[in-house]
Amino acid sequence: MSERPYAILHDAQGEPFGVFISAALWAEVQAEVLPVLMAAAGEQQQPEEVFPEPLGDWNDLAAFWDLPYPLDRTVACGQCGAASSDWQADEPRLFRLKACNLGGLARFECQRCRARVTKRHFKDGVKVQTVPFVE
Repeated sequence: MSERPYAILHDAQGEPFGVFISAALWAEVQAEVLPVLMAAAGEQQQPEEVFPEPLGDWNDLAAFWDLPYPLDRTVACGQCGAASSDWQADEPRLFRLKACNLGGLARFECQRCRARVTKRHFKDGVKVQTVPFVE
């Protein structure tokens, strides 16, 4: 059995004074926990700039698709294991489209761990690459 992804830290008198969590667990709970931690510390969270997904580019890719295999809407993160059989149909979204072009490139951001998943569509198949998020 694997170790727990967290540990409660105690002082010399045995009183709890903190919690340590693994990076994998933090990736899962960060969105919910960080605002609570910042509020407790009296800090204001800066809103992240959110750019719209280039869905028009995705629709163009789908409309002009001429490769010998169907356009694959599955996306899987090689970093945290999140997976979707149709990234557009998920609610809430597991992956967000970051870039797309008629050349067959589609790049997604995993909403769990923020890794970038790149799908390159070639005549003979699809090459998928996952790059971990770097601050």
